Amino acid sequence: MKKILSALLLIVAFTTNAQMPGAPPSNEERLKRTKEILSKELQLNAAQINKTVEAFTNFFKNVDQLVKGTPPPPNASQINQIEKFEKVRDQQVISFLNENQIKRYKEIVLKMIPPKPGQGNQQGPPPQK
Repeated sequence: MKKILSALLLIVAFTTNAQMPGAPPSNEERLKRTKEILSKELQLNAAQINKTVEAFTNFFKNVDQLVKGTPPPPNASQINQIEKFEKVRDQQVISFLNENQIKRYKEIVLKMIPPKPGQGNQQGPPPQK
């Protein structure tokens, strides 16, 4: 299930950006959004925020380097490597959270994964006239 969600996250991230006008969000924009969500939802202190930002910065950089120059969606080898990056990121973040924060973190990370195209509240393009 986690593999599917991880792959889905990457596929949606690439395809959603391809469908939307403008450039895909930068690592800084993704990091800002992640920081805002986790800080608010987990009520992190300053030290925890810094460590979270570091873990997600490394994750985003590693994934970008891995998929650089290859068209979406990621292949099976890339998906396996991304899952390893996720495990490292999650272990780093969980290492400084309390039990309640860990439980909530796991829920939030799953919610941060966008729905597959065609599911959820997303709508397709307008009908052709």
